Amino acid sequence: MPRNGLARMGAAMLVIAMIAGACSKSTPPSTASKGTLASTLVFGAPKDCPTNKFCQIGLKNTYGIVFKEVRLLDSGGPLTVTALRSGTVQVGELFSTSIYDPNFVALVDDKHLEAADYLAPVIRKAKATPDVVALLNGVSSKLTTQNIVPLNKAFDVDKKGAKSIAKGFLDQNGLLASKTSTGTGKSITVGVSGAFEESIIVAEMYAQVLENAGYKVKRELSLGTRPVSDPALFNGQIDVKPEYLASEAQHLDPNADITGDPAHNADVLKPLLAAKGVELLQYSNLLDNDVFVVTKATQTKYNLVNVSDLAKPAP
Repeated sequence: MPRNGLARMGAAMLVIAMIAGACSKSTPPSTASKGTLASTLVFGAPKDCPTNKFCQIGLKNTYGIVFKEVRLLDSGGPLTVTALRSGTVQVGELFSTSIYDPNFVALVDDKHLEAADYLAPVIRKAKATPDVVALLNGVSSKLTTQNIVPLNKAFDVDKKGAKSIAKGFLDQNGLLASKTSTGTGKSITVGVSGAFEESIIVAEMYAQVLENAGYKVKRELSLGTRPVSDPALFNGQIDVKPEYLASEAQHLDPNADITGDPAHNADVLKPLLAAKGVELLQYSNLLDNDVFVVTKATQTKYNLVNVSDLAKPAP
């Protein structure tokens, strides 16, 4: 938290060198809770982890977990993945929809530390006609955490194009079955939350269902981060983009009361967007939040299922 484009982007060729540098940037091991399993493990985390209420602060306050050492790497990117694979860290923080390695296991957030960051379309009120709303909500109705992962992998790892990935999903789910002309003569600009794979793919889905209904669609898919894409939406450079309930609420109001309840987070976000002339549409079942990950070997060694298992007595 929060989700943004820069967090998802990294140059693979720099991974090893960056890990070497990052390993020197860690929180002191002397603060570890004595006697817990976590006190014997190294945690690979985002650079803001020490001050993020959903990371070190939350782990301590919610679970009573303090690690032996916290190595500040990246936000769910290649540094954390490589460190987990090599055993440099035993626990890492990744995004729930970007876990591609079959040897990685996400621990269950059994005490609901993380906020519910479900994806939804946000659209300028001037463009929120019943037809457009129905088309975008139709995409939301088909998206889930489970079915976006292979799409993200196809883009991120297999280097397939967002247009073909999006079309395959829309065809498979019958969202392009009926071509109409309801949007003929009308235009709309689709943007992204940030320039990372998931946001680009979903934005492309929005664009294609709108084009299938006759709308003339312009794409703005290179808006790097939320501090860029939000002003673009509010000033009319773009008309619609995919967003995340908790991350967007926290971005618009750092003191927003976001929780693990998506309906609550939607209620928090709606007035924040309304003040900018923007509507929140139907949120999907695509939950993209931070998860705490171990390898299967570590899971088996310590019998880990839940995050709270890290607070068990050390062996």
